Order: sequence, then C-alpha cells, then structure tokens
Amino acid sequence: MVHLVVHLATECKIAGPVCYRWMYFIERYLGKLKSYVRNKAHPEGSIAESYLADECMSFCSRYLEGFSTKHNQPARNDDNPHQSESSIYSHESMLFPPVGKSLGRPIGYTLGDNEAVQAHRYVLFNCDAVKPYLTEHGKYLRRKNRKKRLDPNTFEKMQHEEFAEWFKDHVMELERENGTGSIDEDIRWLARGPLQVATRHRAFNIRGYRFRPKRYDKVTQNSGVVLIAKTSSYTSARDKNPILGDVMYFGRIVDIIELDYYRKFSVVLFKCEWVDPTEGKGVQIDKYGCRLVNFSHQIHTGKKGSDEPFVFANQVDQVFYVDDHLYQGWSIALKIKPRDEFELGEEWNDVETEPYHVSKFLELFDISHQKQTWRRRDIEGDTVDAPKVSSDESVPNETVPQ
Repeated sequence: MVHLVVHLATECKIAGPVCYRWMYFIERYLGKLKSYVRNKAHPEGSIAESYLADECMSFCSRYLEGFSTKHNQPARNDDNPHQSESSIYSHESMLFPPVGKSLGRPIGYTLGDNEAVQAHRYVLFNCDAVKPYLTEHGKYLRRKNRKKRLDPNTFEKMQHEEFAEWFKDHVMELERENGTGSIDEDIRWLARGPLQVATRHRAFNIRGYRFRPKRYDKVTQNSGVVLIAKTSSYTSARDKNPILGDVMYFGRIVDIIELDYYRKFSVVLFKCEWVDPTEGKGVQIDKYGCRLVNFSHQIHTGKKGSDEPFVFANQVDQVFYVDDHLYQGWSIALKIKPRDEFELGEEWNDVETEPYHVSKFLELFDISHQKQTWRRRDIEGDTVDAPKVSSDESVPNETVPQ
C-alpha cells in the first residue's frame, strides 16, 4: 500500500477524476437489486418481478401529472426562471429575458456612483439592440473630432466614457420629436439607466451551476468563474493597431446584483475580482500543463470609473481553485462540469451516411473474404494428405432409435 501512493498522481493524470471511473455506483445498484428479494428460496424470481413492477410504475408515471416523479423532479441546481418568485415586473423583457434562479431571501442594496455607471455601461455595450446606437455614436464622435486624428485606443476610451449619457439624451430627443410609440419600450427604459436601489442575492443557479459570492465560501467553493471575451490588445500606449482576440479571464464573484430598470425588467450581474490575464504575471502554465492563477495581480477592481468588474450571469463558467504548494501564492484553476450534463459525443444524425444498394452486399462480401487469411503464420505448418472419396461411395444411412 505504501508503494501504491507513488502512482496515484500518474493515475489521476492518465485516467482523470476518480468519480468517473469508480465502482461504487455499481455496488449501490447491486444493493438495490438485493433489496428486491422477498423470497429467499427464489431470489432471482423476486428480483425479476420487482424490477418489472418498478419499470411498469416508471412507465405509467410519465402520463400522470400533479406530483413529483423520477422523470419530472427538478435538478439539484434548478435554474428554471419560471419558478422564481420575482413577479414585481410589469412585463417580460425581450432584450433581457429572465434567466437562472436566485436562492435565499434577496437583500436591498444601494449602488455606489461608480458601481451604477460600470454596471449600466456593461449592460449597454453587451446588448445587441444597442449596437445601432453605438455605431451612430461613433459617427458623432468622428464628426465632433474631425480636426483630430483619433487612434483606436483614444476612440474606444471616449466611447466608453460618453456613450451612456449620449444614449439617454438621444433617446429622449427622439421621444420628443417622434413620440414615445416610435421607440421600443425596453429601449426607452434601458436608456434611462437603472434605479440606485438594486437587489443583492446570496446564490444564483444558472446553466447547471450554483454560484455564490466568495464571502460564503467555507466548506464548499462556488465563487470561481472563467470568461472568454473578445478584447482589444495593445502592445504599448502608442500602439495604433490593436489586435482583437479571445482572452481568458479568471476571477471570483464578489457580489450577485440584480439591476432594476424602473420595475419594467431586471438584469442579473456578477461583480467579480479579475486576475490579470498577462502571461507570467497573473496567469501561467506549469510543466504539467495545469493553468495557474495569482490573485495578487488583479485588474478591473472597480475603483476606477473605467473598470469593468461586471459580467452577465449566463456568460461565465465555473472553476475551482486549488492552492499550489510548489508555487506560493498561485492556485490551480480546474474547470467544473455542470450537473446533469453529459458529453455523449456526436449526434447520430450528424454523421452523413450513404445507404448501400442490395447489389453491393455480395461484392463487399467477396472483397472481405479475399483479404481474410485462414492460415496461421506464427508456427510452421504440417502437410496432411486428405483421404480421397469417390463419387460412387455413398454414406450409409444411420438408423434413428424409436
């Protein structure tokens, strides 16, 4: 047993987590079959009858409504938004339909000045319906700064700072000129910004994950998140040709906040502390291929108005951080699979197959037998003369006993 410990690390690296290859679930099922035995003189018959009765009841339960069965019971991390008790909003928004389910009693929370600006700006810049207004604002900035040559970095900062106020004034101007019916109702209330009083949640279920702020991490850890976002990368402050690419951000949830847009609709955001994605500074990969993160190097802390600590709840995946004892201050980031989700490979109907005609089967049969050899090649063979039987000889008829 002492020697076995030496191979545990290699075994985990090759075979993966133990929970995907242990035998406990088979042993539990065998225990369930043993519980079916009522007549010890005929255990097999008892198991067969009980199994058949269980299958019949399971089949009938598919057509019964009004009570919980094994087929309709909610998942462990139930994220059905229709079962949530948030019915204070007048209608369901088409821009931000309800997603996920909050847990626990919500708490009132007053947004700070920076928090309100950062949260509302993130909602605007990540809403598809607002993109035409972003394009129009970009043209407005170029006309306004016609005499200046705006590099991409400066243009991005200006739009980042000025768009929210411009969007609000622009929508109100359109309302005065064309009436309130000319603009979508969700856009009207979105342009006005959220209320200063928001809602804070203790936990939130979404996409099979259960998220909690890091202050609730005690025995379990539910605050780790990872996000892949399109980011403009600059080599220096003078770089005028940014490169847009996917960047992986690791972080931890600090707060779960639900913005209230005048009781018309709400948006759930995660406020996070993000690790600097610079290779070697906040993120690195060790010799074993594990991704390490260092929370002593953070970005977008929320102290500056230009920071972006917020993300949508449905944009992140969950990760688990394990302290690395070889590198002090670093943690290994392990991505977690959501519950009740299984990778079954490619769908059967995604594979295009060409059906064979009946006439081709004989041809395939002949080809396969031509390639098949029925002689062993690992040992030397012996030549045996087979007896010759003439066609005149007949096989005697055997008598069948009565």
